[in-house]
Amino acid sequence: MKKIIRDLLKNKKVLSYLIIIFISIFVCIPLFSKYMDISRDDGIQHICRLIGTYNTIKEGHVFPMIMSDFCNGFGYSWNLFYSPLTAYIPLIFKLFTSSFVVCLKLFMLLTIALSGIFMYQFVYKITKSYKAGVVSAVLYMCAPYHLTDLYNRIAIAELASFIFLPIIFSGMYDLFHRRNKKPFGIIIGAVGLILTHNVMAVYTAIFCLIYLLINFKKLKIRGTIKKILICVLLILLCTSFYWIPLLEHMLTTTYEVFLPDRMYKDNTLISSKLSILELLFTEHYQMNFHIGFAILIGLFLTFCYRKKLPKRYQELIKIFLIFGLISIITTLKIFPFEYLPDTLKMIQFPWRMMEFESFFLSIVAGIGFAHFMNYNSKKEIYAVIFIIVYICGSLIVAKRSVEIPFNEERYLQPVPVTSSTGRVHAGCASFEYLPQKAFSNRSYIEQRSNEVIILERNATISETKKENTNLTFKIEQSGENTKLELPYIFYLGYSAKLEKEDGTSLELKIEESDYGFCMITVPNVDNASIIVSYTGTIFMKISYVLTVIGIIGIVYMKTKESI
Repeated sequence: MKKIIRDLLKNKKVLSYLIIIFISIFVCIPLFSKYMDISRDDGIQHICRLIGTYNTIKEGHVFPMIMSDFCNGFGYSWNLFYSPLTAYIPLIFKLFTSSFVVCLKLFMLLTIALSGIFMYQFVYKITKSYKAGVVSAVLYMCAPYHLTDLYNRIAIAELASFIFLPIIFSGMYDLFHRRNKKPFGIIIGAVGLILTHNVMAVYTAIFCLIYLLINFKKLKIRGTIKKILICVLLILLCTSFYWIPLLEHMLTTTYEVFLPDRMYKDNTLISSKLSILELLFTEHYQMNFHIGFAILIGLFLTFCYRKKLPKRYQELIKIFLIFGLISIITTLKIFPFEYLPDTLKMIQFPWRMMEFESFFLSIVAGIGFAHFMNYNSKKEIYAVIFIIVYICGSLIVAKRSVEIPFNEERYLQPVPVTSSTGRVHAGCASFEYLPQKAFSNRSYIEQRSNEVIILERNATISETKKENTNLTFKIEQSGENTKLELPYIFYLGYSAKLEKEDGTSLELKIEESDYGFCMITVPNVDNASIIVSYTGTIFMKISYVLTVIGIIGIVYMKTKESI
């Protein structure tokens, strides 16, 4: 056993992974303090969303779209609109713990470790240097903004997006520099970004487009355009289960999230810009938006050793340095973020661009540190000590929040929507995923009973039985075209079937009422039963098939490449 361990430690690749895993655990140690509260900022929304997703799966929905207990039992959807991966993956940890908070903490640890591992793999691919790969990974994991997402913002989706930046640019590198390799990284990275943080996916696409333009001449090489088109097709197929229902809802009715200025405010964009001084040291909402002294020193070392850098990746370093500087500039007060197209304003806060700065500049800085250690072997220990001290210092600075015990049991039952509900509500965020009509009538949500309401004509409703997204009741009416409002907020995918006494049945169309609830019109039937359930739309079911086709396509390509 000792010999096996010694042999493993002599393997530089294995040792590199062990270092990255050890540091990721070290960085996350404070996270697992029993007094570490992750319910602040975005945290409470992710906790409640995780609980809602778990309960929806228990109800029998393989694709947990509608959280039936939310919004006073009328249903609320996160997973139709918000990138779904961060609701599904953390639930894997339910196999080991009953606590949803612990599930999220384990997922946060996983994101830190994977971001470091994939950064290491990418940098090693372009430099063939274990030192450069490890140092870049450490700088990336411990970048101030990365730790701010971990300890201050509890930004689960952004934390997950850090994983996929190295993967997608590894694929971009393969596209132009490893002609015999298929750029799977582009597909996996893009799919991951879209399913974790679609806003970051948009900005990543812009950087990738610029990268393509820089390598415009290489696009003329035979097969390159074909590879790009195949990548785009597979990305669209694999993510179709998410974007097709999203597009279907956007085209059907007005939801808050799609309204102009709803997800961003120009005054917020302006007020959240940074000054140059804040890039060096930040006291901004108790968060850390500075670049980080280790990265700055690494950049200085890269400049010092610029003439000794191998030519094979000098151009790539210049590109990433420029990308990093662009990311920084877009966070500054001088940058006119408020005048950009609405799609780009969805970033909400310019300082979010520090994620890209952390990625690009960690690569350049890691290479600088590696060359310093290569050409100054006796001083290697000082570089290692400096990085360790930097990690500890960054961790202390990042975790400046007050530690408060958090009782997750109070959120196992959804928080009711009341007249005292403020702008942000536990589990529903700012109600941005409500239909606009329902959002405008939140007092109606508070006051409405959990019964079927007759809107037009006379009828008698009896034997009402509502269980989650399933509803059955009987109706007796003397006229025709009776309009009924069902106790469900309007989302596509609900189906209603009228069963007559003679055994025949009729599908009823579900529409949106004036209050943003599901509404049906019952034709002239004396006595009948009505069955309502959430089954998903035809387009949703088609999107699931397309996703499977996309996954099969990736597996086929990978198998063919291996052969």
